[in-house]
Amino acid sequence: MAPRPQVQLIQSGALPATDRVGRYPKHTFNVRSMPFSVTPFGIAPVLPGETLKSLFMESRVITDPIKNPITGWKKDYFFFYVKATTLYGDAIRNMFIDLDDNVELSLTQGAAATTLPYYTARGGVPYLELAVRSITDTYFRDEGEFYNNKPLINGYPVAQIRETTWMDTLLDKDLVPEQSQLDAAADTGDLERLMLAFEQLRSMGLANITYEDYLASFGIDLQTQQEVDKPTLLMHVNDFQYPSNTVNPTDGTPSSAVSWVFRQGENKKRAFFKEPGFIVGVTVTRPKIFFGGQAGNLSAHMSRAWDWMPELLIAMPSHTLKKFDSVAPTAPATATLGPLGVRTTTTDQYFVDMRDLLNHGDQFQNRLLFDPAQNSNLSEINGIQLPDSTLNWRYPTEAQVKLFFKTLGQEYIREDGYFALSIMGKQRDATPNANLSLS
Repeated sequence: MAPRPQVQLIQSGALPATDRVGRYPKHTFNVRSMPFSVTPFGIAPVLPGETLKSLFMESRVITDPIKNPITGWKKDYFFFYVKATTLYGDAIRNMFIDLDDNVELSLTQGAAATTLPYYTARGGVPYLELAVRSITDTYFRDEGEFYNNKPLINGYPVAQIRETTWMDTLLDKDLVPEQSQLDAAADTGDLERLMLAFEQLRSMGLANITYEDYLASFGIDLQTQQEVDKPTLLMHVNDFQYPSNTVNPTDGTPSSAVSWVFRQGENKKRAFFKEPGFIVGVTVTRPKIFFGGQAGNLSAHMSRAWDWMPELLIAMPSHTLKKFDSVAPTAPATATLGPLGVRTTTTDQYFVDMRDLLNHGDQFQNRLLFDPAQNSNLSEINGIQLPDSTLNWRYPTEAQVKLFFKTLGQEYIREDGYFALSIMGKQRDATPNANLSLS
């Protein structure tokens, strides 16, 4: 017969002396979100000098009933380390410097009212809201874009559509110089040299060059303060699932929903925290979508020799830019109408880099004929009426994502779970109760 385990009581104050001990906080969450919203689900403070040894999460996720019974959805969870100084700068630095005064930050920065989206009570410092803004600006926006210059969904920043498509470099004609501006150049040779220089910069990601970018072209890695302060991605998990379909036995009505179960952990890569800050979790749910604003495939418009990337012009990639008209149905027959179709309202012409068709691909569907007037049957292809009149195709609106769902007022993804941390540092558990251990 095996010996019974012995129970030993160890008082917190009698823990063996050591420089670093572990702490193991567990954060639970129960949230709802909408498609494409950057939704937070937890915030955990960390101290300078601590090390994250492991991070484990579990969650159960289910959507409200959706219209399309076959198109899949992708669920992402992200965990970031955000420095406190990234959120409040000198206010945080001064708070730690003036230890004698023990300044109460909530007196100047506290929330005026209790807010539900970020679960912050009145008087609380809105660290989580500011952290989500910083995360959005860094990881969910292109250069020059910010969390607040795009529409909000369910009170949260919107994430980009991530479908791979030739529209990656879709440009309004107003962003390309007019002929009258080009005529001021010295000669054709100057124009070609300028275009080649721009293409070389664009290929290196330096089209909008900064001083740091200039130094990087020489192989010098100079981190800017923005780079130093930006949130750090600690862990990312995701899963793609197809809808489950059921039938109501009483009336035979079909119903579809998507569900996920996550049990994910990371203990191979440790993270050392140099400054006080927070571990912040955000989640994004993206259904696979089709673009209702695209009238046809781009391959049908490879109608010039330049569209086929001839070897003789390989050193002049500017030739792959193709201009298309997007005008009212009264357009002359000579108009070069492109894959975004003939629209009922006049919009600007646009340019497409035909190389992107080769590199990124295209969509194809034969379910719905192009209808620029907000086709009400887009749910058949899980579609969104994009690109819009401004050629935006990356950011949907709240009204658009609600159309994925079957019932008005039931337009959410609901999830319940927790994440658990294993952190090494100097913070000991000072709970008066004895710790119970088995030996």
